[in-house]
Amino acid sequence: MQEAGLDYSPPTTYAKIDRARAAKIAGAFKRMPHNPADPGTVAAYKAMINETLAQYQAIKATGLRVEFMKKGMPDPYEPAGPRAAIMDVVDNNHLWVYPTDDGFGSDANFDPKDNPLLAYTDEVIDGKRARANDIFRVVHDYFGHVKDGVGFRAEGEENAWRSHSAMYSPLARKAMTTETRGQNSWLNFGPH
Repeated sequence: MQEAGLDYSPPTTYAKIDRARAAKIAGAFKRMPHNPADPGTVAAYKAMINETLAQYQAIKATGLRVEFMKKGMPDPYEPAGPRAAIMDVVDNNHLWVYPTDDGFGSDANFDPKDNPLLAYTDEVIDGKRARANDIFRVVHDYFGHVKDGVGFRAEGEENAWRSHSAMYSPLARKAMTTETRGQNSWLNFGPH
C-alpha cells in the first residue's frame, strides 16, 4: 500500500454477518444493469485490474507458487475444506486456484465477451496465460482470506471483502465490491 501511495486502514474486528443488509445487497446486485460500456464502469474495472496486478507483484515477491486446478482432478483442498487453502499458503507457500476458463458465470444467458475481467494479462500461471479474473482470484484469496485467516462461507467472504477492499482506491473498490460483496450476497442471501 505504501508503494502504491494509498492509505491503508484495514478493519481491526471480525464482523458478524448482517443478514438483512446482505439481502438488500443481493437485491441491489440483481437489479444492477449490465452496462460495461458506461464510462464509470470502465474506469472502475480498469482501476481494479491495474491495482490487482500491482498487488499480484507483491505476492510474487513472496515466492508464492500458484497452480491451476486441472480439469477432472479432485479438489485438492477436500475433504479438509477451504481452510486447507489457507494452510497450504501458510505451510507450503503454495495455492491452487480454479481457472476462469473452466467456469465463469453460471447463468445460461451470461455473455462473457464484454466482461473486462476476462481480458488476458501478461502474467503466466502454471504455464498458461492468466486472465485478469485469475489474477484477482489469487490476490483476493491471499489478501482477503489468507492474510486474516477468514473462511470462504458467507461471513468469511464478508470479512475478506472488508479486509481486501481496504487495499483498493475508492474508484477500484467500486468494481471490487461488485465482484466480491455483491456476488457473495447474491449467492448466499439472494433468491437462490
